[in-house]
Amino acid sequence: MVASVLELSQRSFWEEWHQVRCPTLVVLAEAGIFSSEQAREMTRSRPGTVMTNVPGAGHDVHLENPEMVRAAITDFLGAL
Repeated sequence: MVASVLELSQRSFWEEWHQVRCPTLVVLAEAGIFSSEQAREMTRSRPGTVMTNVPGAGHDVHLENPEMVRAAITDFLGAL
């Protein structure tokens, strides 16, 4: 577990991100593990990427505000 967390904190995943070819929803938690600038770059750098913000939520955004996450996913899928 520690090795996995260490890798996540030190490794860049942009190469893998740019290989994704399907529409993607980025859910940005206000107090999450990546910054709003990183989320905006994810959205700018790949066509078909949509970002939604969940204010007041942290890393466990799906547990902290499940209604907002469900609504964001429903809207995203409905727009496809």
